Amino acid sequence: MAIPATPVEFPDFLKKVFNDIKLKNAALVAVMGATGSGKSTFINKACGRDEMTVGDSLVSCTADIKLSSIFKLNGRDVCLIDTPGFDDTNRKDVDVLGDIAGHIACAYKNNIKLAGVLYLHRISDNRITGVTKRNIKMFHNLCGYDAMKNIAVITTRWDLVTETEGASREREIRTNPSFFKDAITNGAGLIRHLTNTTHSAQEILSDLIVKSEPVALKIQKELVDENKNLHDTAAGAELNRELREQIQKYKDEIEQIKTEMKERQQKGDNQIADLREEINDIKRQKTQAERAREEMRVDYQELRRKQDTGK
Repeated sequence: MAIPATPVEFPDFLKKVFNDIKLKNAALVAVMGATGSGKSTFINKACGRDEMTVGDSLVSCTADIKLSSIFKLNGRDVCLIDTPGFDDTNRKDVDVLGDIAGHIACAYKNNIKLAGVLYLHRISDNRITGVTKRNIKMFHNLCGYDAMKNIAVITTRWDLVTETEGASREREIRTNPSFFKDAITNGAGLIRHLTNTTHSAQEILSDLIVKSEPVALKIQKELVDENKNLHDTAAGAELNRELREQIQKYKDEIEQIKTEMKERQQKGDNQIADLREEINDIKRQKTQAERAREEMRVDYQELRRKQDTGK
């Protein structure tokens, strides 16, 4: 039975939390997944009480990384990390990446390796959306294939599908490269969280901890051991690629609108204020994407400084 205390948020009590984890030799497990996959609910069930805010929509509740209290599970001290998804309604992807990368790298810097990672995925999703692909790609790039033996993909929301539908989607998850074929091939588990109960959550968590030996994730080794800047890591490079594509798209859209403005003026139509405003809107979005790329040009120390100061 879980015996929770009080949840602790990064970064204010980071040193104390890590000291407690090392003192108790607690198993530190990260919980990842898209918004609405059930991360906070799973953590609450595993802890045996409500510690994380749970949403009833696709509006993100996990805006920042949070830690559960250290709790007992089959005689072992355990601490869970609740992470935001890369579809967060309240934050930019670059901020989410910096938050996750900075904090788990800080754990590694303090000689704490993750006992494992749980990636939650809704079995009720009947198609692969762009958001789903982005979250899965970032998950692979954060963890790396060397850590896959310490990772389990947990399918949730079985109450929304029939057994036949669920089994069909489960097969696709296992065999489709856009889902988790590569992760599973490299040792990740695929587990059903059928009942959304404390028993189910604790059983999944216990199996992961018992079977795994703590290991460093790819992003931890890149930032700490290899001293890479965030934009040079695998996860940063993926996000950088997306931002470059967005910036080029904005440039193309601006040129198209400018062409339309010229065509209107050539026809004697000088009512182009709406097009000017549209260009200004796109320029603002382009500037935000360019700024996001620059924000990734930070190393581990700068990441920690920004998170500690909020600047």
